[in-house]
Amino acid sequence: MYAYCPKFEKKKEKLLAWFLTVLGVVLYVTSQLSGVPVPGLIQILGIGCLVGMIMVVSMCILRRYSYELAQNEEGKIDFVITEHYSRRKTVVCRVSLSDVCSVLPLTKETKEQRKALKKEGTHYSYTGLLFDEARYLVEMQAHGEHFFVVICADERLLELLSNH
Repeated sequence: MYAYCPKFEKKKEKLLAWFLTVLGVVLYVTSQLSGVPVPGLIQILGIGCLVGMIMVVSMCILRRYSYELAQNEEGKIDFVITEHYSRRKTVVCRVSLSDVCSVLPLTKETKEQRKALKKEGTHYSYTGLLFDEARYLVEMQAHGEHFFVVICADERLLELLSNH
């Protein structure tokens, strides 16, 4: 029916990964110099930076998500979120379109409303982004569970999710 696969350059995420890599290497090399107080602590900080870089790369840079409205076997329309990681594709969320309760843009103006919603149910983020893109909080009630999904969507997908 409708599919949307956002394409992001993820410049800030890549810059953060490079910064953490350089900082980790510099800290680790610095710990090897003679006369450095507490070299073990500096090594731990360097390794922590490298672990952070690996997390940013694996969770943000290498992952992307696609959103699709597809017809299921029963003739109903499902909202499907697919995670693309390398060549592997995994469906991470599949709910009926009728299970979508509301769509809320994530902005500074809706910050207080989001804080109240965080207490209500489980939150899942299917964006692969850390910085600056327009995100939306989709409230869902499916299989006896109340949960929220953070997505990046275009105008057409938002219209279809809101007017089901």
